Amino acid sequence: MTEDSFAEAVERVDEAGRQACLAIETAVCALRDGRAARDAGRSLIEVVDELIGTGGRETRLSAADAFREYERAVAGLRAGVVRALVDDEGLTLTAVAQRLKISRQAAARLYESVPEPEDEGPG
Repeated sequence: MTEDSFAEAVERVDEAGRQACLAIETAVCALRDGRAARDAGRSLIEVVDELIGTGGRETRLSAADAFREYERAVAGLRAGVVRALVDDEGLTLTAVAQRLKISRQAAARLYESVPEPEDEGPG
């Protein structure tokens, strides 16, 4: 993982994190509105119907999808770092695992999840 690829991976995590925050905040705001309606005396049936009618399911699914995308970005960053520490920095998987405070097996899985760079011979 070159410095540029590390920076790109961090940018992907950053963007996915911002998108997840926005999606979660949208979902939480809808729930706050539902709580306010309930506090104002509306029945639970009315509150639930309103939440569903204003896209509650889609809002919830959007937040879940955005969070999964954030997790994928973090996993990609971690995998790239493991591969770079082994391939570029010369650490063993055991040393990487100790440094990252993960099992050697987890380090090996992360390492293997990143395709090896292709040979750049004459083509």
